[in-house]
Amino acid sequence: MAQEFNFDRAYSDYLYNYNLYRESYDSYRTARETFLKYQTLTSKNEALSKTKEMLQKQDEVIKTYSTALRVKLTENPGLSSDEQNILFLNLDNEFAWFRQHQEEINKNNTLEDLTNLSEKSKEQYKKTEVLIYETLGAIFAGKEISLREQISQQIKSLKEKVGEIRLKGDKDTSLAERWLLEAENRLTQSQEKQFEAQQNLSKIKSSLNKSRTYNEAQASLEKSHQFLKEANSYLKEIIRELKNAD
Repeated sequence: MAQEFNFDRAYSDYLYNYNLYRESYDSYRTARETFLKYQTLTSKNEALSKTKEMLQKQDEVIKTYSTALRVKLTENPGLSSDEQNILFLNLDNEFAWFRQHQEEINKNNTLEDLTNLSEKSKEQYKKTEVLIYETLGAIFAGKEISLREQISQQIKSLKEKVGEIRLKGDKDTSLAERWLLEAENRLTQSQEKQFEAQQNLSKIKSSLNKSRTYNEAQASLEKSHQFLKEANSYLKEIIRELKNAD
């Protein structure tokens, strides 16, 4: 029976190809240093072979990583169809670019040509890096959106339940009402932190330090998640309180 192609499988493929790339890069460096030292035809051919192999493996790493991101997006319930489709299209375009790049590598048989192709991939990866950060940010944000919607629905249901109990006079609901207010406050704070994260993510393309900008966005999303956890804890307390109603 064929193994289901899910995120775990896709990410394993990426890790496998990344390890192959690391090995090929070590071989490439050794062959390059040997050629620069001896300048023989044999060492040149070996350098050519190892350069080709390394560039191919490098492209494969980017392709498998973009595939893993794409699969992760399909498993994320918090994003709108439009948001997902835009990211799908961009990831597919990157995948296609590096697949075409691999074909060009196969066609070229000089070190000079391969050096030029390497420079092209470096330039393209500047765009790829931005897309990776944008996609990761969208994935994490989608999780928060989904969780926030669930908690919002729970608050709505509990508000109705507390209102019923208050009208019947079965129990003093003042404590539950305070906790509901706290949960709503945490929900608002979570939304504010997510907006802060989105502002940072929108700056990645122009940022000189993309990693730092992304980390700042991720920190805001983590804080957003913490507020949601706190909101959820208040709701659990409310449920326990209501169970004690006569």
